[in-house]
Amino acid sequence: MSISINVLEQPISKLVNKTRSKTTVEYPVDDIWNPEGISLESRTKNNPELKKRIDRVLEPKNLKKYIVSVNTLAPTRCIDGRITLDWDKQSELRKAYLGPKIAGGTAHAALAHRIVDTHHLVDDLLFEHDIEYVVNRYKKIGIGFGGHIDTHQHGWNTGCGAVDNINLILDLIKRPEAQLQLRGLARMIMGDAYDGSFIANEVIGRMLFLNALLPSYMPKENGKPGGEFLYKKTVVELIRNHSDAKHESVPRLSGDHNEIAIILNSLQGTTIDTDRLSFDNNNEIQVFGWDLWEVYKEAARLYPYDVHATPTSQQRAVAKRTKHVTIRALLGVATIMVLTDGSLRVATVSGSVPSNVKVGHDRL
Repeated sequence: MSISINVLEQPISKLVNKTRSKTTVEYPVDDIWNPEGISLESRTKNNPELKKRIDRVLEPKNLKKYIVSVNTLAPTRCIDGRITLDWDKQSELRKAYLGPKIAGGTAHAALAHRIVDTHHLVDDLLFEHDIEYVVNRYKKIGIGFGGHIDTHQHGWNTGCGAVDNINLILDLIKRPEAQLQLRGLARMIMGDAYDGSFIANEVIGRMLFLNALLPSYMPKENGKPGGEFLYKKTVVELIRNHSDAKHESVPRLSGDHNEIAIILNSLQGTTIDTDRLSFDNNNEIQVFGWDLWEVYKEAARLYPYDVHATPTSQQRAVAKRTKHVTIRALLGVATIMVLTDGSLRVATVSGSVPSNVKVGHDRL
C-alpha cells in the first residue's frame, strides 16, 4: 500500500483564500467558528513542550502508522478522536476491525436523505422516521451505520457533537458569515466534484427550508422552546436495535476532547485508528478522522445506475450522488465549525492500494 500524507501549514480557518473586492465582506473568525470550542491555539499558546509533541505526532511518517484497512462489515464511526472506553483493557477492542469514519454518521445520513430523496420536504416530516428509514435502507444495500455515546453525556444528549448540535449546525449553514469558508472548504474536500453554481446552492436552499421546519421535523419535549429534542431520546437505541450483535454500533468514548487536527482521508479502503493514536499519546493528543472516500462509495451505492440506461436516468443518478456528497461535505464542515475554534491543523491522506486488494472504488 502506498500512502502519501500532506500536513497543511495553515489552520483550517485560514485555508480558504479570501478574494478581496469591493463586494467581499471578511468576517472575524469568532463570528464563524466557536471561540469556546476545541482549540489547538489555546492549548499550545503557553506550552512549548506540548507544541513539540504535537509536531512529532503530525509528522507524516508517524501518522502513517495509524492508517489501517477497514472492515466493510463493521459499523461506521464518528470522526471523533477520543478513545473508546476501556480500549486499553480489553483485547477484543484493540483487535476490533474498524469501519470507516464519517462526519455526522447515521444522523447526518438521514438529513441527506430528507434533502436528496424527498421531493416534498414536508411529507412524513419527522427526523426519527428518516433515521429509521436510512438504517433499514443501509442494511438492505450493505452500507454500515453507527454512532457513539460518551462518558460525559447527560440528560438526553448522546455525547456526539454532530448529533446533539444538529440545530446549531443547520443554523450555521444559513448564516451569511459562514458562507465563504463553508463553501470554500467543501470545494477543497470535493475537488472537481463540487458544483458551486448550481448543486451547492440547491442543497443549501433546501437545508434553509428544512431549518425553518425544525419545530415539526425535530420536535421538543412537550413542544417547549427550551425542551430537549425528542430524537435524542431514541436515536441510540434505534441504531443498536438494528445492528449486528457481533459489532458494537454505538461505542462509549471516554474523556475530554483533545483533537489537534482533522485527517481528510481519500485512500480507498483505509481509515485512521484514532483509538490507538489517542492511547499512544496518553489521550492528550487526538485527531478527527474523516474518510472522504467512503462518502463517494456511499453515494454510488445509494444511487446506482445501469450503463445501458438512458442518458437522462444516468444524469439523474449522478446528480443525486453529487447532492448527497455535497450535503455530507457541508454538514461535516459545519460540524467542525460548531465544535472547534478554527485553529486545528489539517492533514490529507492519499495514495494507492495493490491491484489484488479489493477496496471498492466508486466515483460520481
